[in-house]
Amino acid sequence: METTNFSHYLNSLQERKRCLLDLAQLASDYGWIPRGKTTTEKKRGVISYDEIVEKLESDTLTIGVIGQMKCGKSTFLNAFIFENNILPAATTPMTAALSVITYGEKERIVAEFYTKDEWAEQKMQAARSLDDVADSLDESKVKAAKELVSKASKLGSSLESYLGGTKEDEFTNLIEYVGADGKYVSITKSVTIYYPKEYLKGVEIVDTPGFNDPIVSREERTKEFLKKADVVLMMLYAGRPFDATDRDIIFKNVRQCGIGKVLIGINKYDIPYCSEVNPEDENQIKDYVKAELKKACRDCNDNTLVEILNEVEPIPISAEMALLSELPMTKISNTEELNFSWNRHCKNFGISTQSEMKLWSHITILVNAVKKMLDDEKGKILFVKPLNSIIAAGNELKNENENELNLVQDRIKTLSMPDSERDDKEEKLRKINRKMSKRIEELGDYINSDLYNLVYKGGNEMEDALDKTIKKMINIVEQKWSIWRGNDILKPKLEAELQTLFGRSLKRISQDLSDKGKTLILRTIEDFFQDAEDKLMKYLPDFDLSHFIKGFKNSIQIQLKDNDLFAFDGFKDDSLWGGIVRFFSGEDESRRKFYLHLDSKKDALTSINNIKNDFDTTNYLQNIFHTKDAIIDEVKQKFITKLLAPLQNQIEEIRSGKLDKEKELEIAQSKCAELEKKMKEIASQIEKITQMKASLL
Repeated sequence: METTNFSHYLNSLQERKRCLLDLAQLASDYGWIPRGKTTTEKKRGVISYDEIVEKLESDTLTIGVIGQMKCGKSTFLNAFIFENNILPAATTPMTAALSVITYGEKERIVAEFYTKDEWAEQKMQAARSLDDVADSLDESKVKAAKELVSKASKLGSSLESYLGGTKEDEFTNLIEYVGADGKYVSITKSVTIYYPKEYLKGVEIVDTPGFNDPIVSREERTKEFLKKADVVLMMLYAGRPFDATDRDIIFKNVRQCGIGKVLIGINKYDIPYCSEVNPEDENQIKDYVKAELKKACRDCNDNTLVEILNEVEPIPISAEMALLSELPMTKISNTEELNFSWNRHCKNFGISTQSEMKLWSHITILVNAVKKMLDDEKGKILFVKPLNSIIAAGNELKNENENELNLVQDRIKTLSMPDSERDDKEEKLRKINRKMSKRIEELGDYINSDLYNLVYKGGNEMEDALDKTIKKMINIVEQKWSIWRGNDILKPKLEAELQTLFGRSLKRISQDLSDKGKTLILRTIEDFFQDAEDKLMKYLPDFDLSHFIKGFKNSIQIQLKDNDLFAFDGFKDDSLWGGIVRFFSGEDESRRKFYLHLDSKKDALTSINNIKNDFDTTNYLQNIFHTKDAIIDEVKQKFITKLLAPLQNQIEEIRSGKLDKEKELEIAQSKCAELEKKMKEIASQIEKITQMKASLL
């Protein structure tokens, strides 16, 4: 059977990590990259072996699954992750706990219970009358609280002893924490499921059913998972796709997921597909959902969500058929419910094998969509960037060796020259040194001119986006304060506007600025290299510069491609986007003001204006000039310090008359032979590393 299951992808990901470590180890043994993380002479853009190890070990692949109850999420996760009947049917929408599936050496679960304060809050909510609720969201919280408190009677007097704690239990008792009638379901905030499958190492599959969550802390945790998720899967039920509850989930949670992270699966597509009354094919089901998505976006006047959801192509699937395609046939035939489902699907679709069952389940289409999204994002960070850095380090070593060989060959020629030719060559080197120094200085000025305009425009774009959001937030407070007074309702409305600004507008602007900056620098650098090559060839016609120019140009291009232009020395935390992340994650004083001062209309407006006054990207935008300065320094180092200066020093040394020319010639010829041998070794190393790289991408 074709290995297109997600577990196979995760196994492949683990294998690729191991291969990358082997490749990095080899590169370290070759001396291409440093071993330790900190070296005083570490070159810009070069990653160390220990840094690669740390990144791979600390990396977590997080997949969030959202959707309402009865859409078949448990069956989907059983097919998608376990390929077996592992997870039981979930509880009710109001009391469902957040669940995390990850690796463990043995099957076990760890439940986290509500704190005493959180439980006291629930009891207060449960005591409220439904006649006093402000809106549907408030009504959902009150109903959920009443259900939680009612179910808690099963625990009797022991309830208090569990609050604020955790409980480890056997995997077979999972139903007691997530099942509708489970003993602990009323007080369970989250459950971590540890499962001994190697492919789950470094993986978190998060079932986040906590929409309209009655517990604020649990809802905040759900948001945090969605923010850091690499992919978010929204599951719909094909029998009633995109109903009012689905709309609530979309408009509450999709903003949290970021750009390009959301996939929509329409589960149980076989029900309308096989309907005798009004059958629908996959395209009709997809078109209906897409039309409902657009309609819902229009109704809420949310342009940001329209942009996000227009990029999503819903995928009809049958999780049950996918699971049946993986289970042993003996288990299917010996289980009445599974056997009934198998026969029903075989009859409806005219199939008889598990391969056909899998094909008609469309699970492969969804798996491939997830894989593509992960490879596009995760693959760049985990594999492409370190691989490019390693290859660049190898090419740099090759170029340095080649340059040294050229210098030695030039020394041999210079030692054999008559004095008149040496004098002429010395004068040419002085001229080209002056010309190249001036050209490098001009290069910095040209780039500065372009970047100043870019930074000015980018700052204005960010301020405009912020002003637009601040205006919306002020309008919400001015017009709705009397209706939405207080944190419970007002804060989510304001937070949604900030999330749109942060997760969409500013992120796109910062990425666009970085891309434009790279284009500007690369274009100017390209012109410089062409001019530099022409000048050098004019004054040094016998010196082989083609490999030197090409290698150095490729090195600069890789550095620009792989690094955030607005980061100082390539550190993400010091980048433009890193600064925005810190500001909007609440680490800055203005965000604390925003969270703490919503007690009155005046305080709310003051807090909103504080955000505008304190949000300043100037320092981060200026980091682009640090990047430029580093590139100019490297150009100067290469052309002046490592190329022209050694050539001048050689001539001055020979002209001094202190050398035994015959002996020096013999030494130079011996050195030349060593370097030629080294060139062959490096070429062999590059070939081997390149072959290993090809297997990783």
